[in-house]
Amino acid sequence: MSQKTRPLFLQTNLLSMLLVGIVSIVLFCIWSCGDNKIEIKCEQLKLNEVEKPLLRVYVENSGSMDGFMYDGSELKDAIYGYISRLSSFSDSTELNYINSQIIPSKKELRNFIRDLTPISFHSVGGNTGSSDIADMFEKILSDTDDNIVSVFVSDCILDIPGGDASKFFINRQIDIQNAFIKQLNRCKDLSVEILRLESSFNGWYYYAHGKEFLKDARRPYYIWVIGNKNHLSRLNKNVPLSEIQHGVKNYFAYSTPSEIPFEIANKAGIKKGNTCICNLDSDGKYRFLIKANMSVTLQDEQTICNMGNYGKLNSFVNIERIDRISAKESFYTHLLTVAIDRESVNSVGEKLSLVSLEKPDWLENANDNLGREVIKNMDKTTGIKYIIQGVADAYKSNKELAEIKFVISRPLKSTHLRDIARKQCPADFFNK
Repeated sequence: MSQKTRPLFLQTNLLSMLLVGIVSIVLFCIWSCGDNKIEIKCEQLKLNEVEKPLLRVYVENSGSMDGFMYDGSELKDAIYGYISRLSSFSDSTELNYINSQIIPSKKELRNFIRDLTPISFHSVGGNTGSSDIADMFEKILSDTDDNIVSVFVSDCILDIPGGDASKFFINRQIDIQNAFIKQLNRCKDLSVEILRLESSFNGWYYYAHGKEFLKDARRPYYIWVIGNKNHLSRLNKNVPLSEIQHGVKNYFAYSTPSEIPFEIANKAGIKKGNTCICNLDSDGKYRFLIKANMSVTLQDEQTICNMGNYGKLNSFVNIERIDRISAKESFYTHLLTVAIDRESVNSVGEKLSLVSLEKPDWLENANDNLGREVIKNMDKTTGIKYIIQGVADAYKSNKELAEIKFVISRPLKSTHLRDIARKQCPADFFNK
């Protein structure tokens, strides 16, 4: 080799080494950048638009309700205020009494509430001496469809006949289950809200083997709201249950599964369309935000904000916190902060789901199995556990109330690195 060509050879090797070094640095930076970011993608959903429903109100007028029917009772205040506001967001309102039959009333709401007295109760007809709660539910449900919301007001006391009370309760439970299943087969989005309230009570309390006069007592009663979950969600937004006069002591709802409208963003609130890029935090986790509209689940704040009520597909994905979005004008109701471990795999689908709860945690304390010693059980309702369990059994196949789906991936996969490097290097660099 001549002395003239040697410097050129050395120059070529030097340039190749320098180029390899530069490419290595570039690849390292690209790789590090890709390794420290993930991409979250989702499909945005919107709530179904619904027209105003027909509102049907049913007030049980059996003898056990007489004690609530006097001027100044909290029950009358609550019904008047709540139904008045619901009517503002309904197409029209129909008022009914119910016992052994449905008895329509032609009165305006104001006069209907004013005339809720024991005398008027018994004058409108039907069997006010005894009532079958399962039969009433069946009648109400058969008159409820996707465009009708039914409101049922009752003390929900199961009358205990002679014989084995437990067998009687179980039979009513099955009857109620069957009534709801039948209607769910007709209306797939049928949902029910159960409100437990309390009112002053002055009158006779009837039980299996007699009656007892209660003066200035306080007794529980219930408001059931039944209809398409999209209607109930809209009504709840416009007429918050928290604003019912004298307050709601307890609440529970059963509904069918829904895909929840939501959008995603990184911690800075930045997104591009339905995609956001998340950087790795110092603790080795990626974090992003989900703004979700959870209203269609019909669940209360305690249920929605309890992270233990959520399921997931992948162990490396965790909900870290859930906050209420308080702004009334916001379309979304809750903000979820989600963390993903660095060891997450590429291109994996994830689904966060709000798991269905079987029954209220307050139910056992609200229930009385015997219907005796009313003074000792003033805040309890005979057989309410079996009524609600019948509804729970009808909805037990619905394991999830809500689901939020998204895809986790790397914004830059390793297969791209070779292509980038090829553009920066000689054609035969990777073949050496």
